[in-house]
Amino acid sequence: MITPSTPQFDPDTRVVWNPDHLAAEIDGQVVVMSLAQGKYIGLNDMATTIWRRLEHPKSVSDLVGDLVRDFDGDAIEIQRDSLDLLGHLYEVGLIQIDTNGAPD
Repeated sequence: MITPSTPQFDPDTRVVWNPDHLAAEIDGQVVVMSLAQGKYIGLNDMATTIWRRLEHPKSVSDLVGDLVRDFDGDAIEIQRDSLDLLGHLYEVGLIQIDTNGAPD
C-alpha cells in the first residue's frame, strides 16, 4: 500500500537493495525477509526481475528503460507497474534510495 511517506520516484532517483534483508531463490522466484520488520515477502516474476536488477544502485529511468526494452508490453503500463512496485518495495523496507550518487 502506497502511503504519503512513499517517495515519488523521479527518473533520476537511484534505488538499491536495502542491506537489512535476507533473500533466497526458490524455484526461480525470490523470497525476501526484511530483518527490520521480520516479514517474509515472496516476489512474483516481475518483482523478482526488478529485485535482481537492483543489486547495485540504478536510476529509475535506467531500470524502466531496461524493462521496456526487455519485455513485450505497453511502455506506459510497464513504467506505471514498475513505479507501483518500487513504491511497495520501499514501503516494506526492501529497497532504499541511494544517496551516494555514484554512476550505474
